[in-house]
Amino acid sequence: RFYLLLWSSVLSKMDTMETTTAPPKQEEPMVMVQEGEPSPNVPSEESESVKREEAEPNPILRDEFSVAVKQEFILTERSPSLPPLRTETVVLEKDSNKKKRPRDARLSLAEKLCPALIRGDECSYGEEKCRFSHDFKAFIANRPPDIKEVDGGCPKYNSTGECNYGLMCRVGSCHVNMATGTNVKMNPPPENPPAPVTNNLDKDLMNQLRKKKYPFKNKRHNEGGGKKKHRDAGPPASETGDGDKATGSSMSPLPTKRKLIDFSNKVYVAPLTTVGNLPFRRIMKRYGADITCGEMALATNIIQGHPSEWALLKRHPEEDIFGIQIAAGFPDQFARVSELIEGYTEVDFVDLNLGCPLDLVCNKGSGAKLMQKEGNLKGSLHKITGILSCPITIKMRTGWEQSRPFAHSLVRKIQSWELSGISAIMVHGRSRLQRYQKEADWDYVGKVVANQDDTIPRLPVI
Repeated sequence: RFYLLLWSSVLSKMDTMETTTAPPKQEEPMVMVQEGEPSPNVPSEESESVKREEAEPNPILRDEFSVAVKQEFILTERSPSLPPLRTETVVLEKDSNKKKRPRDARLSLAEKLCPALIRGDECSYGEEKCRFSHDFKAFIANRPPDIKEVDGGCPKYNSTGECNYGLMCRVGSCHVNMATGTNVKMNPPPENPPAPVTNNLDKDLMNQLRKKKYPFKNKRHNEGGGKKKHRDAGPPASETGDGDKATGSSMSPLPTKRKLIDFSNKVYVAPLTTVGNLPFRRIMKRYGADITCGEMALATNIIQGHPSEWALLKRHPEEDIFGIQIAAGFPDQFARVSELIEGYTEVDFVDLNLGCPLDLVCNKGSGAKLMQKEGNLKGSLHKITGILSCPITIKMRTGWEQSRPFAHSLVRKIQSWELSGISAIMVHGRSRLQRYQKEADWDYVGKVVANQDDTIPRLPVI
């Protein structure tokens, strides 16, 4: 609004200047001309061109910033060494600078093959009631050829004796009967099959979470009938009992002393969103990594039973020391996701995300925003340490702004709470507003280490 007002005032001033500086128009006297005599007020074409050249200067020299060019240096024709000028017009499309990722066309369910038939099982709904297609011949006719660069056929079939992808496998010619479309299993199976990937989402658990029927011990902040209170500074009430862990009805008693993770002199693969997936971590293990951690997972999506979010918790048998990173904003969210982690996953440590700079995460009170919510952080740590039996690590940044870091005081407060189970503090030497720009402030990381209280147990800082 300010620039519009400024521009309108400039235009009005220019209009007033033109009206004041313009010379008044003089009326030309009328002259009587006899027939056959030339008119004195109608000049000839030659005199008109001469007067125009004298009155109007060269257009190149109309202002004081123009440079005079001699006539002999002005080209009248284009040099033959130069490429020809483009005569076609270029039409710019709307939002042409935005690059969109190409997406495959979505197929209807009737065009997709039944998942049960792909695995080699019988469809429980039958061919008539199933929403998917049961036409093997049409699917095989449109099936792309196998990838020839993979030697030895399907690696999953060779190692485990079966491939659950069936016809969808891109190297499935070794375990699929192309005449009937059936998925063949190895008989006899391999003697020493590899250990399976753990921390998978069970179908029954997924249905319970999606329908909000899972019996959580820790209710949401507004399910107790009282006022909404996120900040819970006190530790949760101890609840122990003997029962089936998978049902979620009871939790096993916590150990009196946790076995903390020793990060000293070890190669640690930090959580890398969109990069640190399971295949990437397996490659890192083969190159000498000691400790690995999964990508950042949102607690709300885990509680709601999203398979894509649970996939971030998967663990390969090669990962001997493995942790997961959780992002949440309130104690009740951390408590409920900790119940699921304790009951359905096998992890060596849980990392709390206090460093994600994304607006989508910070606007919900999690990520780097949790560094500014001391009450929520303290209540969350009390909840987590009362539920999880594995150690806990905390990942944070230097602060919100580069000019006002406060991680050194926050780490000192966490140390003063003297919570059992905190294995390490990990400091990213950039602020939230910096994101990943400029160099990390390594000197400030040293200040975080030196600012701890020597009278109580110190927290390792990475």
